[in-house]
Parts: sequence; C-alpha cells; structure tokens
Amino acid sequence: FVQSLRKMDLFKLPGIAETIDWAQALTQLDVLELDAGVINDTVGALLKYQDDIAKVQGSEAARILDEIKTALESGRIGG
Repeated sequence: FVQSLRKMDLFKLPGIAETIDWAQALTQLDVLELDAGVINDTVGALLKYQDDIAKVQGSEAARILDEIKTALESGRIGG
C-alpha cells in the first residue's frame, strides 16, 4: 500500500519512519487486513499534511486496495 502512495502526487511522500509508525499503529490496533475504513482511520500516522490525507481517504483508498488485490490475484506481485 505504501509503495502505491509513493507513486502518487502528494506534497510529502511517506518515508521509512512514517511507514514504521503506521505499521506500529496497525499492530497496536490488532489490524490483520487492510480495508478502506482502516486506512481512513490510520492514514494520519503515515501522511503529515491534511491535503495529502484527504487525497488518500475514501474512494482513493478503496481504489488502491482494489488495484493491489487484482495484482496479487494475477500473480503480478507477491507471487
């Protein structure tokens, strides 16, 4: 998911520190699977600017997750 964000036109792309912070937040929340709701609730740990957060929340988060799911199912990633 973070790799997909790094390809977006954001003011500040998430770095390693933000990615680790987000992973720790997901772990503390016992998240086992990403969905748009989880992303909406936690993306503030990953992105610093409100405009960037607004770009990712909602339908964009769902679109990114659908893209990743399709890539996994087709064997383009993770295979």
